[in-house]
Amino acid sequence: MVFPPAARKPGVWRLERPRILFVGDLTPYLTTRARRDAFLELGFPVESIDQMPYIRSARPLVSALTYRTLLTPGVFALNREIRRRASEFRPDVIWLEKGTFVFPRTIRRLRRDPRALLVYHNTDDWRFRGGINRLHWRFLRRTIADYDLHVTSNLWNVDEFRAAGFARVVHMELAANPAVRDPGPLPPGERERLGGPVGFIGHWEPVTERRILRLVRAGIPVKVYGAHWEAAEAGSELTGVAQHRLVIGDEYARAIVAFDVNLGIVSKWNRNHTASRTFQIPALGAFLLHERNELVVKYFREGQEAEFFDSDDELLEKCRYYLAHPEERRRIAEAGRRRCFESGYFELDRVREILPALEDALRARRAGLSA
Repeated sequence: MVFPPAARKPGVWRLERPRILFVGDLTPYLTTRARRDAFLELGFPVESIDQMPYIRSARPLVSALTYRTLLTPGVFALNREIRRRASEFRPDVIWLEKGTFVFPRTIRRLRRDPRALLVYHNTDDWRFRGGINRLHWRFLRRTIADYDLHVTSNLWNVDEFRAAGFARVVHMELAANPAVRDPGPLPPGERERLGGPVGFIGHWEPVTERRILRLVRAGIPVKVYGAHWEAAEAGSELTGVAQHRLVIGDEYARAIVAFDVNLGIVSKWNRNHTASRTFQIPALGAFLLHERNELVVKYFREGQEAEFFDSDDELLEKCRYYLAHPEERRRIAEAGRRRCFESGYFELDRVREILPALEDALRARRAGLSA
């Protein structure tokens, strides 16, 4: 795997700013919305389509059918809206976030416009395994080669796309979301209710459970927020640990700052090196203890701006050490926050970093039209 070099500073946008049709889940506080907002803040004319009103239902059965079949009335309506808005807005760029609900025939229709650059963006692994995922991703996998520019946070996908011969592939790192704001000091009661000595925010996976159990069995107080923890094999040992709920938006920020030590355990199912929490935790001035890998150590200096671990034993050792050394923990957290702001670890910065690739792709498209 080839790791990306340090991001070069983007130059001035030389072309006329392209019109962007942006399609994705625009639920507040999600990173998709933060990327859309970054394009707006940078002065691009953007038309947005929020897919959620089309695919979300108050009835769980309908939502489940939508996810699995991709053939409910809402999905057909979403595809009609994409085609209608593309026809009326005449975008230079059609930016599709994940795009699992987009029919292959919709992709073919969009490609008929020779001016429109079709951009694939995904923070998930397109090879994510599992029967339900194979069903849900089937349209995207059939059309993935039809995009003009592939933008992904997954380094394995970067290598796979390039090996498959995709012409333009860009790594866009995950980032902190500026909409998730620092709540400031919490009242002691709220800090106790939401946080504790050690916390993890994220979904259940077997490796994550194993790491959490190593701490719990050693007597370290841990609190976990996130989805699917009912699947844990040692569920009885996680009673009082797994909260079996999500924390979103302002509560997400308050939970992070309420923990003395925030664990950075990335998804093995998604083949991740980082998560948005990798940057969100230090951006909020909280202490990050993250799984060590070749990429994350490029973003934060170990022992100075964040801490890292390889094994479950090292995780336990460092939890014990930093819980016993609050002043050292505080200094590292403050330095990690400075690094996020000075090095540009927010969604606006990530969008800026990929603008040269977007401009090059548009320039090549326009040159082809004039040839």
